[in-house]
Amino acid sequence: MEKKSIAKKLQEFKKFIAHFIKNSLQSADDIHALRIKCRELFSLLDRDDELARSIKKVISLSNGIRDIDVFFDDYLESLPKRQRKKAQEDISSKAKDGGRKKEIKKLHKYLKNLEIPKSAEQKIDEEAAQNLVTMRLPKFDKKKLHKYRIYIKKRLYIERNAIQRDEEKIKILTDIKDILGEINDNYNGLQRLKNYGIKEQLYEKIKRYTQEENAKLYESVAIISL
Repeated sequence: MEKKSIAKKLQEFKKFIAHFIKNSLQSADDIHALRIKCRELFSLLDRDDELARSIKKVISLSNGIRDIDVFFDDYLESLPKRQRKKAQEDISSKAKDGGRKKEIKKLHKYLKNLEIPKSAEQKIDEEAAQNLVTMRLPKFDKKKLHKYRIYIKKRLYIERNAIQRDEEKIKILTDIKDILGEINDNYNGLQRLKNYGIKEQLYEKIKRYTQEENAKLYESVAIISL
């Protein structure tokens, strides 16, 4: 990737953050967009770069917000109607808004003080993909799949920012990333349900359902995996 390109991305990122702060953006879609911008720029920077460390902090601050959004907007809605209704009855209505508002406040406070330089250390080059240690789809295991998901994201960001883009490979990597993300969200959703203290019998039913859905998703990854 050329220096002009990284400089352009820095300017785009700066405008995005300014717009985010000025309009006090905080919807689930806004947070998701922020995380995508941060992760892609982070992948292009030297890990020891000051901006890279700052962006990693933004990602960290947004993790809890994104987990809450995915849980209420996606995970709960994906459950069978009867189980979903009972689970919602067990969860306080304040569970989403209360914690989310506090996390949003912390995130905006940090972003307001975020300094974005005109230039930064560039890490990605045309040999980056070759230097990335190759990983194969692991067995159906939460921790191993999480590591593999991170690896797939790195490959995807490298491909997206290469001078010669391979659109077919980008599509495959994107599909794998999205499916692995859904598996991860399901795991997180199940853990959040447990933390909210829903009835044990209901939890076990939802756990079985979630495990079955994750197994199906894993099989779909195995079919398209590179």
